[in-house]
Amino acid sequence: MSHKKTKGYYYYPSSSQHIQCSAIIIDEHIQLFDNGACPIVSSSKDACTLESPLPGIAAALCFADGGRFIPDDINFRWPFAHQKHGLAQRLEKNKLLIVASVVFTPILLWLILYRGIPAAAVYSIGLASPSTIEAMGEQSLHVIEKLALAPSELSSDKQAMIQKQWHVMLEQLQLDNEQFRLSFYQSDYFSANAFALPHGRVIVTDELVLLLQDKPDALRAILLHEIGHVEYQHGIRLASQATASTIVLAIIFGDLEGITEVVLGSSSSFLQQAFSRDMEREADKYAIEKLIALGYSNDDFADAIQALQNKLDEQAQLDESWLKYLSTHPSSQERIDFARQYTPQ
Repeated sequence: MSHKKTKGYYYYPSSSQHIQCSAIIIDEHIQLFDNGACPIVSSSKDACTLESPLPGIAAALCFADGGRFIPDDINFRWPFAHQKHGLAQRLEKNKLLIVASVVFTPILLWLILYRGIPAAAVYSIGLASPSTIEAMGEQSLHVIEKLALAPSELSSDKQAMIQKQWHVMLEQLQLDNEQFRLSFYQSDYFSANAFALPHGRVIVTDELVLLLQDKPDALRAILLHEIGHVEYQHGIRLASQATASTIVLAIIFGDLEGITEVVLGSSSSFLQQAFSRDMEREADKYAIEKLIALGYSNDDFADAIQALQNKLDEQAQLDESWLKYLSTHPSSQERIDFARQYTPQ
């Protein structure tokens, strides 16, 4: 008859309450005794399970009723451990597998975050109802209005003239007037800028209108670029990717409380929205194609980018806000060359 004894703590089932005790292993049985030598638990070896032992951590013994015994000695190994967890222990000590996990885990994360999630976002767009997209857009606008926008200072006549051109353009392109809405704001944060929200509202700053006031066709090109972002659903894809990435990381690192913050605060992310270069090229191509379809020149888009770049060159050293419009876009010269050399397919 073989005996083995170790000290530790017994945790009662479904409770953090615990007691110091000793475990005695007698052949096929395990008994726990408190410091007064009174029996606490008695069980056969086959009715117990072992948590997989890791270096520096004691191997806990789990009883059928949910109770657990954790030895004080972190190096203690149960005499029958090799019978139940031989494979786990061999895997944990396999240096090749450890090296492989260190190398391939970052690669797997990269594939999930930069390939899997963007691809899934494209296919998940169709699951969002129009009412959901509308609510997302209006919530985003509400947040941005509070943080970065002020009422427009453009004259009512100027706004009315641009709105008329806008509606004529929508009618010619057979786009929904109720979905695509144009709004004017003054903004120190955005400066000369325009951006589209997921539900189709396009925001134009006073500064951009004034910059292009002598180039109405260039302003039209910028507006078509923003319509392109909506038509290709770039904003929804961006929000889906950001939310999914954060949720994946929260699950991996165990910070599940952060998921609620992401869901509740995702709309404010449009303040720092940065479309990918591929998305920008898609919107550029859309704008150029529609300009040509409306009877305008693809040079109008190039002129718009050139005007922004010229102003950027003048103001960048004095005011960094001019960098915001072009900071996440492909290079200005690249876009200008693409527009001027574009040939309809």
